[in-house]
Amino acid sequence: MTAPAILLVLLAAGLCAGCGAADRAPDAAAVAERFHAALDGRDGAAACAELSEETAVKLAQQEHRPCQQAILDLELPTGDAVVHTSVYVTSASVSLLHGYALFLDEAADGWEISAAGCRPTAPDMPYDCELEG
Repeated sequence: MTAPAILLVLLAAGLCAGCGAADRAPDAAAVAERFHAALDGRDGAAACAELSEETAVKLAQQEHRPCQQAILDLELPTGDAVVHTSVYVTSASVSLLHGYALFLDEAADGWEISAAGCRPTAPDMPYDCELEG
């Protein structure tokens, strides 16, 4: 194979490495919207259904009661709207209008929330999250 042909193959492979990420962003945003609609409606079961199993179990263990009860007592933002979604291979971040963020992981059956109620602490530092798995 000639050098130009190899370069063309490498360029095509590099371009396809990000293929599909933009297509999956609306699905991640929809999970965040359903989660916040459930919180707004005080529907703990629906909110917990959007969490990863690890996150839901950890919340229930920490609060010593079922997820659907515990989640409604957290100081999670309500009445917020999605303003930006970024997908990174099998993880996503969803930024909300009032400065909060959610982090999601892609599971076999779709996106699941792994952290919510997250606020930036400082530039280039981890977020501080009210709920995380």
